[in-house]
Amino acid sequence: MIMEPLDVVEAQFYGGIVLTVSKEQFKHTGKLVFENAVRFVFSLAFIFLYQTLFGAGDILAGVAISVGITMFPVCPPGIRPTKMAGIIVLLYAGAGIAAQCSALSPWLAFPIQFLFITVVMSLCTEPIGTKLYINFLLTFVFCQATLVTPQQFPKRLLGLIAGGALVAAISLIWWRRKGLDENRRAIKEQILLSWHNPGFILRMAMGISIAVLIGSLLGLKKPLWISIVAMSLTQPVFRETWVRIKHRALGTFIGIGVFIIVFRILVPQQYSMLVIMLMGYLSYFAPEYKHKQMVNAVNALNASLVLLDTTTAIENRCLCLLGGIAIVVLLEITQILIERIAKRCVIDRAKKYPGSGKIEAIS
Repeated sequence: MIMEPLDVVEAQFYGGIVLTVSKEQFKHTGKLVFENAVRFVFSLAFIFLYQTLFGAGDILAGVAISVGITMFPVCPPGIRPTKMAGIIVLLYAGAGIAAQCSALSPWLAFPIQFLFITVVMSLCTEPIGTKLYINFLLTFVFCQATLVTPQQFPKRLLGLIAGGALVAAISLIWWRRKGLDENRRAIKEQILLSWHNPGFILRMAMGISIAVLIGSLLGLKKPLWISIVAMSLTQPVFRETWVRIKHRALGTFIGIGVFIIVFRILVPQQYSMLVIMLMGYLSYFAPEYKHKQMVNAVNALNASLVLLDTTTAIENRCLCLLGGIAIVVLLEITQILIERIAKRCVIDRAKKYPGSGKIEAIS
């Protein structure tokens, strides 16, 4: 099919290279560039305003809430909208409280944090495709990685409640505009549905809790690097976990290489923030997990230079990656073994007591 001249846009570059695209493609690309620019500017503005109001120590909490503002409205909840709005506020506040328990005692915090993550997963696992639980878990690990003093905590909690209320209000308005009514699941129904995959919920709660405990006991300068690996790699299906392990490891190592070349060799220190912002904007065009990991690694290493030298930062990044992978893999293996033992017990029982009818339930 030959395009009419009026239906194409041509751009001539140095060296005589001509790029020809259809007007439809040109408009689509222009719209995408504009929308991503708006999202990027909004995120930066919101994070700046949030840290101005609640302190520079809460910048990561501001990041999580800004993600929630763009995430929740477009993701239909499983729970009735008005109840979900209240849950959003409570879980943001709960994330801050559970995280701050690490400042009291890592061992005391462990069961509290395990319980909090279990509650989040019970309320937000379904619909599984929306992954609404991620935002609350991000808020938790971000706050736990940047603990505040007892005097500062009320201000942090106020920020989380205010941010949660903003997310809830925007989401509720959007959901109602989209026609979502109250004829959705009750909280009890949502919990029962989420617990159809108990292994996933328990692996997520145990994995993050163990990672946080290890980070606290070892006194890691960047405890977020191990807890967020455990959170990110834990998936409902084992196959997805293995794929993510491969992509995160590859993205991390490529990111380290890019960081060394760009920020240690090519770009002067005074221009590093501009490059980071450019990479952050470009990451909006690469939504896939494997692509974002490279950008995340570069940004994390550059930010860590406030506390660590380059060599130590790279070593810690790699060790935390390996530690997070080890936690996730061990929990995966544990679940597989428990399921096999349980199945074996049911089979043995069925053989011992024929006609019990329970062998079908497990298989």
